[in-house]
Amino acid sequence: MRRVAVALVSVLAVVAVGEMTGAAEVAAVPCTDPAGCPNLVVDSGGAGLRQYVVVEETYEETDCAVVEGSTQAGTRRLMRFTYTTPNLGPGDLIVGAPADHLEWFEFHPCHGHYHFKEYADYRLWTPKGYEAWQALRARYPDALSGDLLKKNRAVASQMIVGEKQGFCVIDVIPATSSPDYVGPAPGPGQYFSCRSNQGISVGWADSYFFTQLDGQWIDVTDVAPGEYVLEAEVNPERLFTEANYRDNSSAVPVTVPDHPGKH
Repeated sequence: MRRVAVALVSVLAVVAVGEMTGAAEVAAVPCTDPAGCPNLVVDSGGAGLRQYVVVEETYEETDCAVVEGSTQAGTRRLMRFTYTTPNLGPGDLIVGAPADHLEWFEFHPCHGHYHFKEYADYRLWTPKGYEAWQALRARYPDALSGDLLKKNRAVASQMIVGEKQGFCVIDVIPATSSPDYVGPAPGPGQYFSCRSNQGISVGWADSYFFTQLDGQWIDVTDVAPGEYVLEAEVNPERLFTEANYRDNSSAVPVTVPDHPGKH
């Protein structure tokens, strides 16, 4: 049982700018669409990160969010936000059924289904920390984020909270909802089943709405009120092959309020 109270909404997009090295790992999910590879980005607009709210919610020890490590039991302050990943590439992301490639998935027994591994990393930064992070990434654009953070402790120390998420990846909304989408109108979606046919069609986006899902948040219970930068990165470990890995991250400025109010 949980009680929901409150919050805050707003924000604008932050443009990346972007010191350390790290070798990219070989993607486990191959590019198999004859038309080309997918290119997923994170929507920072109204259908994505800009849509956020800070809330207080109470969780029991038996709630799946606690059992699976997304938060702790008790009353917690959570920054919920929408995570939408349009496929702007020439080809589909083709994943298929979890049962056929268990190495790509993790089973979550509390929720009773498989999550595609390492689909997203969420990071909450101080503004100066995010600026230093972007400078580091600009210097080493092809390095994995995890490698850069491990090798640059001074920068990593400015990351207030970091969360890793796995999801079911399917066609949820047309990618035309993203301000970055400049392609033709998308055709019919093809991937709609978490159990038997995961993927994201060209011109479509997977989307996780901020009010609906366990784990679709950063726990800010112990974060001091103030101004921060919320960053989300899709495919951070390059588990699946993409046409471009350099546009996988987006960020927006956010506020952690002193006293959340009624939303």
